[in-house]
Amino acid sequence: MFKFCYKAISLISILTIFCASLYATSPAKNDLNNKANEKVDKTNAKNSPIDNNMLKEKMNDDATNKKQSTAVFYGANLPTEVLSQYSRIIVESGNVKPDELTALQVNGSRVFAYVSIGEVSPSRPWFQNIKKSWILGENKVWDSRVMDLASEGWQNFILNSVVTPLWDAGYRGLFLDTMDSFYLFAKDPKQQEKQAKALTELLKKIQTRYPDIRFISNRGFEVLPSIGNQLEAVVAESLFASWDNGKKVYKKTSANDQEWLLNKLKTIKHNASVDIIIIDYVEPKKHEEAKIIAEKIKKEGFIPWVSIPSLDLAGIGSIEPELNTYLLLFDSKTDTDKPLQLAKYQTLVSKVTSQKKTLKIHDIQSGMPLGHMGGRYKRILSALPYEEQSESYHRWLQKQLNEGVSINMLTPKSAIPSKE
Repeated sequence: MFKFCYKAISLISILTIFCASLYATSPAKNDLNNKANEKVDKTNAKNSPIDNNMLKEKMNDDATNKKQSTAVFYGANLPTEVLSQYSRIIVESGNVKPDELTALQVNGSRVFAYVSIGEVSPSRPWFQNIKKSWILGENKVWDSRVMDLASEGWQNFILNSVVTPLWDAGYRGLFLDTMDSFYLFAKDPKQQEKQAKALTELLKKIQTRYPDIRFISNRGFEVLPSIGNQLEAVVAESLFASWDNGKKVYKKTSANDQEWLLNKLKTIKHNASVDIIIIDYVEPKKHEEAKIIAEKIKKEGFIPWVSIPSLDLAGIGSIEPELNTYLLLFDSKTDTDKPLQLAKYQTLVSKVTSQKKTLKIHDIQSGMPLGHMGGRYKRILSALPYEEQSESYHRWLQKQLNEGVSINMLTPKSAIPSKE
């Protein structure tokens, strides 16, 4: 038995909310009182050097957080408006459209493309071009091929067929994964040294061709002594909160594992002078818990990204991005294919515009929006009569509520009924 703590909000009510937010930022009418308050504030500022120092420290911290902020998003249909507010963005390039890459870079962000250096999955479109002589063996756990980093053929393939197309597409960073997979087959110390040396040479070849390119590594602790000076940052997962893929459950990282990883990462940061990025995993509906985890990561001196295992959610990072877009659901069958021209939405459009926000529309005739809405939109809006909609519409709204997404139903008929 459960009950949704949810209310139907009328169209007038939602507009009232919009107006209230506008009034909250408007200057007070009593200018005399404003000047008096300003004078008091200035006097207090002169008499409070500690407060001024604290303010400066906060501003410096905010600037540092912004400069080092990192988002990780592997899914398609990227929330570019949100992600572009981060300084660094790690993506799966196969899911990024050219216009999305441009949008990600609009604020000067550097976009890092995922590249598996030491393993190749059969799902890669160029897998059929891999020669057997480049392969050390098979990783049966992930159904992938472990590559011989010392193979000249493999090095040339990475450089010419993987890195060069990414550079030409506009990527200026690489997120390097599976760099130490050779340890699965290179058991002899001399073989391991050969592979580690080859890895260093490969990264140098890439940097020689593209001097401005930057690298972030995914763990690879064993090879960091060889390549640490070539990296901008190192990523590690599950410092405080993790995902058990076998049991398909979220869980807290054990104290022993936390201690081991903390010691390892602090040693790396000290020796290699690189940024440490932590990706932890928390259920999407536990937004406040995700914020707490992110703060814990920051207190350790690391850069947080708290998301879900599929990494297709706009997660919690070291900054709080501004959400500037409302999503309005409509039905072209009952409304029109241009709903914002309808009289019933004009006041809504006017208020959203006055807030300098964006109102995006989605026609449910094309299906419900794909992906996770959390962290993507300021609020989801709908005036569609609830009882007249499909079961898929109902399930989609329920999913958004479960994941803590803000939803406003604009009319009594559109309200989601309470369940006892």
